[in-house]
Amino acid sequence: MLTNSKNNFRRTSALLLLIAILVGCGTIVKLKLPTAEKTNFENDWLTLGRNNQHTHNSSHNIVPPLEIIWRTRVKSVVADHPLAVGNYILTLTRNGELYQVDYETGKLRGDGNLGPAINHVPTLRGKILYTGFNLGENTLIGFNLETAKKTLRRIYPHINTTPLFWEEKLFFGTNTGSFVCINAGTGDKIWAFEAEAPIQSSPALQDQHIIFGDEKGWIYALDATSGIKLWTTELKENVFSHPVIHDSLVFIGTVQGNLYALHLKNGKRAWKRGFPGAIYSSPSVYSDTIYIGNNDHKVVALKATTGEVLWQFNTGGIVNTVPLPSPDYLYVASWDEYVYVLNRFNGKLLFKMNLDKPLKSSPIIYKDLLLVHTANGHLYALANTKYAQDRKGSP
Repeated sequence: MLTNSKNNFRRTSALLLLIAILVGCGTIVKLKLPTAEKTNFENDWLTLGRNNQHTHNSSHNIVPPLEIIWRTRVKSVVADHPLAVGNYILTLTRNGELYQVDYETGKLRGDGNLGPAINHVPTLRGKILYTGFNLGENTLIGFNLETAKKTLRRIYPHINTTPLFWEEKLFFGTNTGSFVCINAGTGDKIWAFEAEAPIQSSPALQDQHIIFGDEKGWIYALDATSGIKLWTTELKENVFSHPVIHDSLVFIGTVQGNLYALHLKNGKRAWKRGFPGAIYSSPSVYSDTIYIGNNDHKVVALKATTGEVLWQFNTGGIVNTVPLPSPDYLYVASWDEYVYVLNRFNGKLLFKMNLDKPLKSSPIIYKDLLLVHTANGHLYALANTKYAQDRKGSP
């Protein structure tokens, strides 16, 4: 009798553990999102790099010195960077957990598991959060944040990129080398293109040119409506960086340490600059300056039109995050546990803060806060010291 009770207890415990693993320990809650008319595409972070060109910049400064306003425990690594809209910060981690954080207080409103594993940040359009998974069967989902329910589940090869949203379509790359365009409402395939290798480079879009790279270093431009190949360029280097489009140029880095500028119209090389460290990060752009981090612990600023190096700054660790430029500053997250604030024009160090763990997700600015995440640690909200004192009611 005692043995049966122990066996039943073990079976029940195992079942509860399995349920916890499958559904997560928290609960994703319903959110009230801004209407489409109140969505600010210039300041809200709704997709990778904030827009379909992945420029990853901010229209306003957070002036140093900085203080911590709040911090919230986020146990895994945030994929790429948080999303931000209305009064919410949304962080999807590489183990598939969605954290819903209150912008003002940093309090966790809800959390739960959306899927087994992801490589890149999701895309939010309206109420629906679209994300792809690189494990499991249902590799693409749409999740309604206002009902806290999945509205779309589709089976495609494992997805290694951010889904790009354009004209009610989604575009993504897979580990089989298929680049797929689907109907965002139904999940049905519209067209597919076969690349030479697996795709981990998230697509960028401008002028109906959709641009991405594969692991063997082929860069592709497809017509976003038809999927017809417009051009290809072979770099003969490994590409994990996502492309950034600025004006008529496409910028992309390689594991071999080279940063390329290609003409959007035909894929021909405008310029190339080589650096000692591998580039897994992606560039950012503000005005006519490109910013990139690398595994040689450096952050580099280059003139967008010529590739001329304007300045370099050495951190104490790998920078595989995207540097965040604003009108006057550049915010950098490094594996050396520091967040840096640099003068955007000359690279001079203005401020740095140690956050106790490596920073492997890119910083963003949303409203009055600089948001940064430490690996397997916390999501931090940093703000100007005076702003922080005013919030506390200090003189």
